[in-house]
Amino acid sequence: MRPADLWRHSTFRLALGVALFILTVLILASGVGYGLMQRQLAARQDARVTEIFKAIDETSLKGDRIDLVDAVDAPIKASPDRPTVFLLRDASGAVLATNIADVTLPDGWSTVPAARLAVPTDYPYRVFVGRAGAYSLAVGLTNADLDDLQEIVLGAFEWAALFALLAAIAVGVLLAMRMQDRLSRAEAAAERVAQGDLSARLPISDRGDDLDRISCAVNLSLSRLEGSVEAMRQVSADIAHDLRTPLNRLKIRIEAATARLAEGLSADHDLTSAGVESDRIIETFSALLRIAQIESGARRESFKPLDLGTLLRDVVEVYADVAEDAGQRLILEAADVAIVDGDKELLTQGFANLIENAIRHCPAGTRITCGIGTAGARIEARVCDTGPGIPPEEREKVLRRLYRLEKSRTTEGNGLGLALVKAVAELHDADLALSDADPGLRVTMRFPRSKRA
Repeated sequence: MRPADLWRHSTFRLALGVALFILTVLILASGVGYGLMQRQLAARQDARVTEIFKAIDETSLKGDRIDLVDAVDAPIKASPDRPTVFLLRDASGAVLATNIADVTLPDGWSTVPAARLAVPTDYPYRVFVGRAGAYSLAVGLTNADLDDLQEIVLGAFEWAALFALLAAIAVGVLLAMRMQDRLSRAEAAAERVAQGDLSARLPISDRGDDLDRISCAVNLSLSRLEGSVEAMRQVSADIAHDLRTPLNRLKIRIEAATARLAEGLSADHDLTSAGVESDRIIETFSALLRIAQIESGARRESFKPLDLGTLLRDVVEVYADVAEDAGQRLILEAADVAIVDGDKELLTQGFANLIENAIRHCPAGTRITCGIGTAGARIEARVCDTGPGIPPEEREKVLRRLYRLEKSRTTEGNGLGLALVKAVAELHDADLALSDADPGLRVTMRFPRSKRA
């Protein structure tokens, strides 16, 4: 990665921004802490000067000039490097004892440069001048400790700031490189999608971070888009295949009717057959439009709480005689009270399609069983039969529009019944599953419970 590209990465800018913010906070905190510490040390230094001054002042109260001078000379001799300075004058201003130059200092507290006191150091002195009996006494301590502390603190902060900044840059570079790897793969996937490859997916790590959640959401959208596009392709192919035969038959009927009319013969049979073919074509298009309307989700706004058990019971009662005429038995095993949010008309149509399919494709003697129960936190509706069933490899295919197991397409139907059931299930957030009933087919729909019940 080129250094010029680092600034383009949000992770690098974020790491650097956090580092600068922390450094700013450290500067402010260090400034406040240093000020408080310096004030505390200065107060202790003043207290030390005051303590020395009072000790000498007590000697002056005894009135012995020699003892007073000795009290000043003793610490002077003990500290040849002059960390503490003294200047003792008598009432006439004559210097009695000192380790600094003969300078005039103001009464009270003052900070005096070392050069003025003729001390060979760069550190100033904190000096107090006051009366010790009949004498003038100046006592001062060097600020070397305070200045050294300031240099140590500032030096430590500079090194800490430098290391923090370097660490932030290193972490930013590392994060940017790791992020670049994920973004490069995501960019490659997006490029494939832009070129029409809807099977491409964004990379997902095992960390479960925010990028993973975004990638999951995008991948889910791509999966749905891929399914929709594939469904559209399949529908286009199926429509072209399935409607070609009835349209050809319709054309043949119309041509035959035209020919018979030209010969002066009756064309009623041909026209009737043409009408039947037209009705079948219109029925197919109506079913396709109905599925498209369901998949658009427009009917979701009309959802109301309803009892799925009562609804299935009504459908079974309507089709019981139809099954009996076909030599089959349609039974409602269980229909507990099960409240879901849904569209009554669409759910009725979905269950009716499942029962009609079972009646149409199963032989006489087949037992068709319906029921409503619970499956964990969901409500389960099922339609089972003891017919020939559907091979496992075909169960996903039969849910597509216009797909039919019977390839010759000589039996009734347009291959849209289960596709409509799937659309109704998805509209109601229900899980649709086709499984083996051993023998026969079991169709199961698991609905979420009503939130308004």
